[in-house]
Amino acid sequence: MALTRRKLLLNIVAGFGAAGLLALIFPFLRGMLPTLKNVEARVVDIAAMRDGEMKTVRWKGKNVLIVKRNPESINKRPSQLKSLTDPFSINSLQPEFAQGHGRSSRENFLLVYSYCTLLSCELKRLEIIGEEGSIFEGFFCPCDGSRYDTSGRVIKGSAAQYNLSIPNYEHISESRIRLTGA
Repeated sequence: MALTRRKLLLNIVAGFGAAGLLALIFPFLRGMLPTLKNVEARVVDIAAMRDGEMKTVRWKGKNVLIVKRNPESINKRPSQLKSLTDPFSINSLQPEFAQGHGRSSRENFLLVYSYCTLLSCELKRLEIIGEEGSIFEGFFCPCDGSRYDTSGRVIKGSAAQYNLSIPNYEHISESRIRLTGA
C-alpha cells in the first residue's frame, strides 16, 4: 500500500501527539510512586556547632539552615509574643513535632528552609554585634525587608505573613540529625 503524503503527515502528527502525551503524563505518574525514606534522607553532623552558629545544608534542591541557639533566646514571654504575626504557628507549614514556641524537636537546634515565605528570597542572618561578639537574633529577607525571630516566626510589620517552613527531620544521636523525606 502506497503511503501518500497525507497519511505520512498524519502519522508524524500522531507520533508527536503520543510523545507529548507521554511527556505530560510522566511527572504525574512519577509523583504517584511511593518514595523510599532512605533514598531521600540526609544525615548532618552537628557535633562541632557552637551556640549562635548557623550551618547551611543543601537538601532536595533547597537550602536548610541549622542554627544552634541558646534556649533563653526563644521569645516566650507574652510581651514578646505580641510582636509576632503568628506566634503559635497556626497558619504555618511545619511537622507535628514543631508545635510550640521553639518550633523544633529540641529547643537548642532550629532547622528551617532558608527562603522567605513571601518572595522566596534567600534569607540572611540577623545578628547584633556586642561586647561578647555577634549574637543570633533571627533572620531577615533583603528583598522585602521581612524579619523573623530566633524560632523563624514572622515579626509584625513585615511584608511576609507566614512563618518559615520547617523540614521533616529527626535526631538520631546527640551529634547527628537526619533530614527525612516523609
